[in-house]
Amino acid sequence: MPGSDHDAAADPLPDRHPPRHGRVDYRDTGDVRADLREQFVRSSAALLSPEIWPVYRAVIIAAQDDDALRERLNQQFLAVIEKRTLDRLTSAQRAGELIADTDLTYSAEILCGALYYRGLLSTRPIDEAAIDGLLDMFMAAYSASP
Repeated sequence: MPGSDHDAAADPLPDRHPPRHGRVDYRDTGDVRADLREQFVRSSAALLSPEIWPVYRAVIIAAQDDDALRERLNQQFLAVIEKRTLDRLTSAQRAGELIADTDLTYSAEILCGALYYRGLLSTRPIDEAAIDGLLDMFMAAYSASP
């Protein structure tokens, strides 16, 4: 509804673009773990910045009671991040870094979701130790080499 907190929280979505260091644009160096780590460290720092974090939290909170806002958030932000993560995982799978013949869709969702969960619902930091632990678990499950 116009003039509501939902509008105030949602308006920045299409207009705010995190600085280059916060965009989700994975490099493909041939080392999927290093590429994921670099992106997660960079995007977590940007997301948790004082400029972005309060807006992001407000949008997440507002989306809980607003189906249209939740869909908009999903389409403009979450689905984009998951797709780019899946694209990087699929590229690594084609290159032989990750096990073949495995659907990595849920893995991309889990990798991204774990960091958002930690930031939104936990008091634990999204730090390099958390990112490394998440990636170690992922690589133990999906790495093509032992």
